[in-house]
Amino acid sequence: MQLNEKQEIYNKSDLIRKQNAELKKQNEKLKQDKLNAEQEAEATVSSIKREYEAKGRELDRRIGEAAKQSASLKSERQSISEDIEQRATAKYLNQKKELDRKFKAQTASYDSFLLGLLLYGVLTTVFTAVRSEAFVSDFKTFFMVIWQFIVNVFQLLLKGGQWASQLGDKIPQPVVATIVHYLLLIVFVGGIAIGVGFLIFLGASKVFEFYTEDYADTMSLAVFLISLAVSVYFAELIRAVIPINLLLLLILVHIVYVLIRWYVKGCMRSRGYY
Repeated sequence: MQLNEKQEIYNKSDLIRKQNAELKKQNEKLKQDKLNAEQEAEATVSSIKREYEAKGRELDRRIGEAAKQSASLKSERQSISEDIEQRATAKYLNQKKELDRKFKAQTASYDSFLLGLLLYGVLTTVFTAVRSEAFVSDFKTFFMVIWQFIVNVFQLLLKGGQWASQLGDKIPQPVVATIVHYLLLIVFVGGIAIGVGFLIFLGASKVFEFYTEDYADTMSLAVFLISLAVSVYFAELIRAVIPINLLLLLILVHIVYVLIRWYVKGCMRSRGYY
């Protein structure tokens, strides 16, 4: 009975040893499979990494090439734009020169034609004025009145200078009295004459500057010639209606024209047209 039990225990022990050995083999096999799997996974990962690194390098290379092509295209585009701009500018300048030349030629032709018409009008008007007794008479009278006015003013200045020079006659010494007499006369007459002449010159220069700055143009010349022609051709009729010097009337008409034009220009400037 004991032998059988021992034999059964030995059998079980041997079976356990076999099972342990089998389990050990299986465990080693699992470890080897795990190691192989890990090595295979590492190899796969390394391969994928190498593949992606190669793709990354290829992508960087393509990006670099694309950047170079973009810079080249940008430079070429800039060059083309500059070339187009230069050609357009050259063409514009050539067309502008041609148009300026044609405009100057047309302007010169127009000015020559207008100058011829004005010259013809001036000559015919002057010849008619010379033949007009009323206009010639008023022309002479106008300047004679101006001359007489100047003479009268000079005589008044001379009288005033003589009155002022009498102060020198009160000096007891005859020589000194004579010197002071003529000195006061010269100072009085010369001083007033120079002062009045300077004021007249200053006023005339201001009027001339005002006129030439805005009103010395073709329109003013046309108005003056029309007024002159009307004054010459209708001199007798005008004198019968208005007893006024024709030359003075001509000047007054031009002054009224300038004032009207100045007023209209001021109104247009205030409304924002200038």
